[in-house]
Amino acid sequence: MATTRQSIIRGPGTVTFGGATIFDASGIDAAIDSATFDVPSSISGKLDTIKTDQTGKVTLTPVGNLSEALVALLYPSWLQSPEIGRSLFGTSDQPLVVASRAGQKVTFYAAAVTKFPDLNLSPIKTAFGSVEWTALLANGKLPTDANSFYAVSAATYADGEPPRDGLTGYHYAGTFGALSIPDTVDGWTVSIDAQLDPVTTDSQGTIDYTLGGVNVTARCTPLGLTESQILAALPALSGRGASLAGANDLVIAATGGLTVTLKKAALVTGPLQWGTTTLRAGELGFTANIDPSTGKLFEVAYTDPD
Repeated sequence: MATTRQSIIRGPGTVTFGGATIFDASGIDAAIDSATFDVPSSISGKLDTIKTDQTGKVTLTPVGNLSEALVALLYPSWLQSPEIGRSLFGTSDQPLVVASRAGQKVTFYAAAVTKFPDLNLSPIKTAFGSVEWTALLANGKLPTDANSFYAVSAATYADGEPPRDGLTGYHYAGTFGALSIPDTVDGWTVSIDAQLDPVTTDSQGTIDYTLGGVNVTARCTPLGLTESQILAALPALSGRGASLAGANDLVIAATGGLTVTLKKAALVTGPLQWGTTTLRAGELGFTANIDPSTGKLFEVAYTDPD
């Protein structure tokens, strides 16, 4: 039987999560992973394959529109001031809906952000890198229960088009104590790495994740810094075993854009380079440390100009 063109399902969609509709830059991927285990036999080899777990992964790169609501959703307060030991999924399920323009929607009953997007701070880049959600069983459900994991239904597309306002287009400058970085080769990249430990049960598989730690780094290739400025900012002359959590925050800011702060920052890499066409300063690397007076590790702030 020949395939008809109209039977091929395709086209874009949107993600709705935490009360926000998120438009993607280059597509949405949703993958359902059924973990398995092979049952071996020394005389026969593999006898069977059994299912051991179920998880979903939804990934996209946001279009880049800045809003206070989206910043709060992607970088929640419990991440900026890490609540170590926190349940990522909590007591109330947070559904994630992927709606297609073709008129279908897939609802995952319980989802949480498990990969927080990099921040790309440059006038020629949109603000957010890729974000990933993990979907698990609904709270208190077994895989065999009704409405336990996901649902598929027909639904008229009603999310419209992404707004044109709030897109990034800002020049960012950095300040770290006496070190001023007014310009860079290609902007700043801030990465937020959360360590997440799965919580499993014998009857359900993975039902939650526990926050085990957060690491925040920032990097840029600066322009105009001298050898002495970079070397003076590096901790190379600190004693062995000395704390690198200093008194200075790294503040990366733009008028009208985001303000990103790495608390008690340390400059940990700052290569110098010599060559015919090589810039003297290589890529600087900073890391954040907890501010003991506030419990904050980093801050991401955006104030809507309207």
